[in-house]
Amino acid sequence: MTSSTVALVPLRAPGAGKTRLAAWLSAEQRAALAGAMLADVCAALRASPVDEVVVVAGGEAAAAAASALGLEVITDPPGSGGLDVALRAAQHHLGDPDGLLVVTADLPCLQAADIEAVLAADGAVVIAPTDDGGTGGLLRRPADVMPTAYGPASARRHHADAQRRGLAVTTVRASGFAVDVDTVTDLAALDSRPVGRATAALLAALERRDAETG
Repeated sequence: MTSSTVALVPLRAPGAGKTRLAAWLSAEQRAALAGAMLADVCAALRASPVDEVVVVAGGEAAAAAASALGLEVITDPPGSGGLDVALRAAQHHLGDPDGLLVVTADLPCLQAADIEAVLAADGAVVIAPTDDGGTGGLLRRPADVMPTAYGPASARRHHADAQRRGLAVTTVRASGFAVDVDTVTDLAALDSRPVGRATAALLAALERRDAETG
């Protein structure tokens, strides 16, 4: 029997998140940035060997952004209580596929090759950390082999939980998973990195805005 891998991309309400960018970007601009990064993440996933891409949407705005890209959407249950609970509900909805790859929506440099490296790695659990210690990608085979534990230093906590359970765990250092965008410094650093088409267009628009207002 051929195994399948589903990619889950959690997206919180665009514009409401990324509050550390609020001093520089309006809520509307933060929403545009979130949508651009989502588009690039999902383009990379669609170009990779994953069998299905599903967005876990935190509210109507997130669901609309994902639907506009032609993506399948699972909306968080009412009062879901956070990302881990929402992901568990989405996993249950999918029926626990053979492999489940959670990919965060704010990875503008992600490429299909980064995803392929994670899928090719050995282990029941494969972790692709971000530079700040988060988890850019988390692959579990099978999907219910362990729960998620997102938040600060989640890569370390995912690794420790897998070891406690006696699971084979592998860490993959992939540049596309390493770069997420939470601060103005993160955003500025994208000028020297290869980013996806949608994020590049958004950054160019922001630069034009700065030139016109400066």
